[in-house]
Amino acid sequence: MIPLMIAVLLTTIACLIFTLSNQQESMETMIADTAKLIADEDEIVSLVTMETGTEEYGRIYAGVKETIDTMVATMSQIDVVSICDTDSIRHYHTNPEMVGYGFVGGDQYQILEGAEPYISQGTGTFGPQQRAFHAIYDAEGSIVGFVMVSVLNSKLRILRRQIILTFCLILVVMMLSGWIAISAFLNKLQRVLLGNSPEELAAKYLQRAEVLDVLDEGLFAIDADGRIILMNASAKKMLNLPPETQTEGHQLTEYYPQTKLPQTAKTGLTEHNINFVINGINIISSRMPVYDDGKLVGAASIFRDKTEVVEMAERLSGANTLVETLRTFNHEYMNKLHVILGLLEMNEVDQARDYILKTRLVSGQVVSDINHRVSDSALAALLIGKAVRASELGIRLTLKKDSFFYEKSRSLPSDQFITLVGNLLENAIYELNNTDQPVKEIELGIYSEEGHTTIICDDTGNGIPDDILAHIYERGSTTKGEGHGNGFVIMKDIVDEYQGSIHIDTEPGEGTSIEINLPI
Repeated sequence: MIPLMIAVLLTTIACLIFTLSNQQESMETMIADTAKLIADEDEIVSLVTMETGTEEYGRIYAGVKETIDTMVATMSQIDVVSICDTDSIRHYHTNPEMVGYGFVGGDQYQILEGAEPYISQGTGTFGPQQRAFHAIYDAEGSIVGFVMVSVLNSKLRILRRQIILTFCLILVVMMLSGWIAISAFLNKLQRVLLGNSPEELAAKYLQRAEVLDVLDEGLFAIDADGRIILMNASAKKMLNLPPETQTEGHQLTEYYPQTKLPQTAKTGLTEHNINFVINGINIISSRMPVYDDGKLVGAASIFRDKTEVVEMAERLSGANTLVETLRTFNHEYMNKLHVILGLLEMNEVDQARDYILKTRLVSGQVVSDINHRVSDSALAALLIGKAVRASELGIRLTLKKDSFFYEKSRSLPSDQFITLVGNLLENAIYELNNTDQPVKEIELGIYSEEGHTTIICDDTGNGIPDDILAHIYERGSTTKGEGHGNGFVIMKDIVDEYQGSIHIDTEPGEGTSIEINLPI
């Protein structure tokens, strides 16, 4: 604020100096022009050359006096006009009492000697003055007198004082207005900056920019017109841009023509887990609109390499599946141990021995088939866990003999496989557990090879009723009761994402066969 006030002060002083200088020049020009105007009049030549006291002289003097008096009255800046002959005798003076007396001041000799018109500082009858001199020439070009037009220095001082006071008043008003305006602006700026000074905000901006640049996730932010507001280092790396590239203010489409983010900035629709490709990298992204006081002002996108996300999901889902399998085994073992404990309490030692020898959690062949045909540990753990749970409910779950699943040949992420297979088996187990069918069996087939994947789940349940089948891909369509009915919706979303298909073959009282085909 202080530098601005100093600038206002210096500007005002410069304007004051310029105004005073201009006023001085204007005054000098005015008295010089007036002196010339008077000197060029024919009556003035007659006045200074004619013999005084004659009737003709009196007539000319009266005419000159009337003209010049009117001029002086009109031009308030002029204080004195004096018309003299070559002997410096006044033939006209603003004060008529001075007519006939000699010129006072001594600065008239140069003009009488033929000098060009000039301005001098002289002291006359009324005190110090600024004087303009101009020679009077007759028809032959000889000097016959001179005209002096002057402004009193006292009047000039008053005039200058008025100018200075006016500028001082303007300066005070400007300083006060500027102080009020700047204070209001700074208060508003501080509110806009959330209580931070510009320096504090700049420091926070740099800190946050550094934080954003160390993130593995890429980040775009654009305004409503698609211009880049923010792009962090990871985003520049994915777009093959040098780290020092200044992207702010440019259209995002300049660097990434395929982007859909400007559409989000116009529609305001949020999208999560969108899959696309940037420079050959599989990306998973979320796009979100940005609002300011309820007004849509832009959009932001957060994205990262899908390979990393899939690996993390597979590790997490694999761990969760293994934990669930162990819990199922523990539950099943506890049930078996309670049976053995009851037989021993009843002294049925032989029956307890036979029960121990004949009882297994699941068929060893089933476990062996799963381990042999499914190389993905997370998926294998899921199948074993479901087999144990099915066995506990009196349901036989087996893997089709011709199944094959090799992790290196698959393209569908492990967590997607687990979701599809887990929902298929869970639906079949639930159906069989709630039927009185004499034979309760589930047979699962998985066929994964490069370019194509098929999953088949057959059960011996009661089949899917027609009214449920017609709405099976709608949320809440189920026979399980409230809170269920999203399994087929989830499977359909995954299948649609990979441009696959689901085929359901069901017969009342015979069972259901569900086949999922994925062209990957």
